[in-house]
Amino acid sequence: MATAKTKKVALTRERRQETWHNLTPEQQAVLKQHIRYQHTSLFVDQNLVGHGKNWEFVAYNYNDNYDSNSGPQLYCDCGRRLKHQYVLQNEDGKLIKLGITHFADHIGIPEAVMRQLQTQIHHLDFGLDELLQRIRRHAGLNSEMRAWFIDNHTAYPDFPIDAVDFVSNELPLEKDLQAEIVRQYKKATYVPKERQPRRKKPKLNKAAWQELFRDI
Repeated sequence: MATAKTKKVALTRERRQETWHNLTPEQQAVLKQHIRYQHTSLFVDQNLVGHGKNWEFVAYNYNDNYDSNSGPQLYCDCGRRLKHQYVLQNEDGKLIKLGITHFADHIGIPEAVMRQLQTQIHHLDFGLDELLQRIRRHAGLNSEMRAWFIDNHTAYPDFPIDAVDFVSNELPLEKDLQAEIVRQYKKATYVPKERQPRRKKPKLNKAAWQELFRDI
């Protein structure tokens, strides 16, 4: 039986730029940190060997002005403008700043490793677009649920480390996480309705029955 393909959300450059600039500075800071954490995690335990050198991942930088093509920009060492900039260092102390497509060109990282990283980065980009789309739709928690989760977040140690930052800044979490918060909130705040005593219908006495059927 064929499985249904997951529909990926891709915003236009204009929509992405508009949504980003409508965020508060605090919201932008939370998202930048989220993006940085995701991309940094890709390189954990990666064995990057090229041109006979071992390269260590040092830093990741996100260009939030990439779509607008204005303001401060990030570049590869070859001069190409970048959305995602990766800083690597070899055992000789040499630093290099580059985009993922130049891993093979500049430092000789194998094509297979580069393609795998590219696929993962594209997946992260689609995830960011989906998040921005949900922000456009105001898909976050309401104020009562946000306050409840912030007060009780320690009960959910398996949630992402930035979950509280997202909720505190009125940003939506991933759908499954947010659905779990809604379920737990409803469970914790549920107050059963007080049962009203059932009113018994008055019984007719003999005289009432006789009066009812007198004209039949």
